[in-house]
Amino acid sequence: MGARLWYEGAAWTVVQLDGSTVLLRSVDRFLRVHAPALVGAARPLDDPPHEGGPHAELDAVILAGLTSAQRARIEVEAEIYNQLVLALSDVPLEQRYEQAAVKLKISPRSARRRATRYVERGLAGLVDSRLLQPSHRAVAPEWDQTCREVLDSYTDRSNPTMRTVLRRTNALYLEQNPGAPVPSQSVAYERLRELDKGRYTFGAAKQRRSVAERPGGVLGRMRADRPGQYVVLDTTPLDVFAMEPVTGRWINTELTVAMDLYSRCILGLILRPISTTAQDVAAVLFQVVTPQAWGPPSDEDVPAPYVGVPETLLAQESGALPDTIVVDHGKVYLSLRTRAVCQRLGINIQPAIPHKPTDKPAIERFFRTLRQQLLEHLAAYKGPDIYSRGKNIEGQAFYYVPELEAILREWVRIYHHTPHRGLCDPLLPWVELSPAEMFARGMATAGVLRLPASDDLRMEFLDVAWRSIQHYGVEIDGRRYDGLALNLHRGARSPHGGAHAGKWPIMVDRDDVRTVYFQDPDTRTWHDLEWEHAPGLDAPLSAEAATFTRKLSQQTNRHVDAGAALDDLLARYSKGAVTGRREKNLARRLAAQPARDNAAPAAGDVPAVIDLSAHLERRRAQAQVADDLDVFEQYYAQHPDADGLEVFDE
Repeated sequence: MGARLWYEGAAWTVVQLDGSTVLLRSVDRFLRVHAPALVGAARPLDDPPHEGGPHAELDAVILAGLTSAQRARIEVEAEIYNQLVLALSDVPLEQRYEQAAVKLKISPRSARRRATRYVERGLAGLVDSRLLQPSHRAVAPEWDQTCREVLDSYTDRSNPTMRTVLRRTNALYLEQNPGAPVPSQSVAYERLRELDKGRYTFGAAKQRRSVAERPGGVLGRMRADRPGQYVVLDTTPLDVFAMEPVTGRWINTELTVAMDLYSRCILGLILRPISTTAQDVAAVLFQVVTPQAWGPPSDEDVPAPYVGVPETLLAQESGALPDTIVVDHGKVYLSLRTRAVCQRLGINIQPAIPHKPTDKPAIERFFRTLRQQLLEHLAAYKGPDIYSRGKNIEGQAFYYVPELEAILREWVRIYHHTPHRGLCDPLLPWVELSPAEMFARGMATAGVLRLPASDDLRMEFLDVAWRSIQHYGVEIDGRRYDGLALNLHRGARSPHGGAHAGKWPIMVDRDDVRTVYFQDPDTRTWHDLEWEHAPGLDAPLSAEAATFTRKLSQQTNRHVDAGAALDDLLARYSKGAVTGRREKNLARRLAAQPARDNAAPAAGDVPAVIDLSAHLERRRAQAQVADDLDVFEQYYAQHPDADGLEVFDE
């Protein structure tokens, strides 16, 4: 009662104490506060603040800033003072100071001064303040600020050299401060390394941009309480060369992954050539809501993680871009099909903060683990960037896209049973759990499994093609499909109205066009319609591969006459118009063939062309049987009186 305090910028007097509350009065103002709230926030009026004073630092901070050897010397000195100065003794005080000075090898005056400081502040009073002083360099604060501005200007630019940054910094600094001294070269380089720490100006440009977009405040973290609560989708380019099996093209691939945030388990994975489309995102969502098998089956297989229909879905796309594209701007994640499926299943597409890769650190770490544990060991690995690429990687062993995806899916099974440092149970903090173990603990604790309520769920993720049913079936993009389920509906109009009135909805999987799906309107069951050329394929054929194959068959400069084709080839080769490797090799072999006739070729002619053309002309002059019609004409020529031939068409 009656104590004077300085609290919240005003002087107060304690007028009442009531248990844990204190009533304060300042002139005509009263304030009731919780007593523990005054600890550290209030101070006596007669105790001025020590801001900038000699005792500004805490004693614990001062002692913690010493090395073990420095701390040991201070403790030895304190023990000497305890024995010679502070202990009870009949020896005069001055003589004791002299004895302490002899042991410490200092003057009696210094011993007296240090003993006084030891009595006042303890061990912290014996610390030489020079040991804790920061090292000062001859660099002006204005120069540091200018250097930071120059470093910030290279966030979205290509990597500079340190010499270039220093030259620009000095020029800008002298422009703003004419006549001011600039640091020496050695000091400037050392100071530049200190200021660039964490900026990566001279490192990876992608990492530099990512760090620049990092939030400046407290980094929050989204936490899941059970499996299936949050599922994160992301897309990244894969650092492995691949080849498309049908077209034979070298292609870049993009990997789209769906990860359960709670257990880090992979729920869906798809590898696509060139770039990811909205259909690929729908395919990954289909894998999330259906049980998956990772790798070939074995006797020791355990059920793969399956969360059913996730409650919340975070869809983010990186692709070939260095920044994260929020779902609001990612077209493949905001397609009509994806939004319709998520709305039907009750999945919420939650947008993340724009240009913040820190919003999905778990899946970014998965991509790094994938590269370090699997991709680096493949023969077709090309590195994360062009500077990391080896020589003639394309000429080494390669993988077709389906083969590479099969390798990825088999590795995911290994990943699920590998201990993860980022997974731990609060009750068992010393145990590193694998994603499969974390998933099992989560399901045992939460016990939540949201199962899809309809067998038609798979069709929700496929494309709809509206077609009429003809006598031969249905035709989609030049491909004909047929099946027994169409027998009762051939030539009939569908009961559907709207923009495609009278046509039938056919569900198409763009990743495998060998089969499409038709729903019988009477029984509401789904039937498979097979492509007429599907028996000739032993692997899935995508719609993109089918389109590219058709383009190859429709190329120009296609000749019926072989001689004209060869003449055209060599004519274009002599003009330098042949650019393909295969055509160049063929033209060289034709031009290098020796002449077979005894007659010497004319000057300037190509012997191989003349001989080959003459040979083709002789072949044309001979009677040949080209097809069945030639057989009929030859028969009529030899039997002019014959009535005709009877042909049975089966």
